[in-house]
Amino acid sequence: MGCLKKLLIKIIIILLIVAFFAFGGWAFVKKTINDYQNPPRSEFIKSEKNYADFSYVPSDYQLSRSFNIFGYKKINAKYLPTNQKITIYDLKNEEKISVNDFKTGEIDKKINTLLNNLKDSIITFENFQILKKGSYIAKGKSIPYIKFSAKVKNVPFKNVIGIIACYSTTNEKAKTPSSKLIVTVVDSKAFNPAIVSGFINALKF
Repeated sequence: MGCLKKLLIKIIIILLIVAFFAFGGWAFVKKTINDYQNPPRSEFIKSEKNYADFSYVPSDYQLSRSFNIFGYKKINAKYLPTNQKITIYDLKNEEKISVNDFKTGEIDKKINTLLNNLKDSIITFENFQILKKGSYIAKGKSIPYIKFSAKVKNVPFKNVIGIIACYSTTNEKAKTPSSKLIVTVVDSKAFNPAIVSGFINALKF
């Protein structure tokens, strides 16, 4: 009797799966995911105001959201002419990285661990070299950054250049400030500093 019950349960599960796909269930799920990740620009600006005011960001940058898979919520800005991606991570607090780390140089020691914690692929970076330190001005607010080069461990002869910038805001439901990291990493031959500065300079806090 127990075997028959298990068989019936399996049949029911299979029928439910078939019905899910047959009646447009998967299409509904895909649409729901796409609507969340790629909302209308006006909705994005309103819903992501904890990060910044994105209303001044040029339309060349496509704004989107990502699911919180690795513990950090993130949003993306893709520069459409070249497809370069810029990601802003919400670190929830200022314990791991803070704006002050960029001022004291502590970020130099944390950069390797930081990028490996934030990445969502199997790519690993090594041989980091700090190329430059400075600040962007986002509508009057100073945003410290570092520019670095690194080698891609998994891909021979692949070199990249990246930017990590940092600012802090207090989210609506949080009582303490949280660090936001602006990160972009691209092939060293394709790096264009104007893409990053154009995006950051357009932010308002």
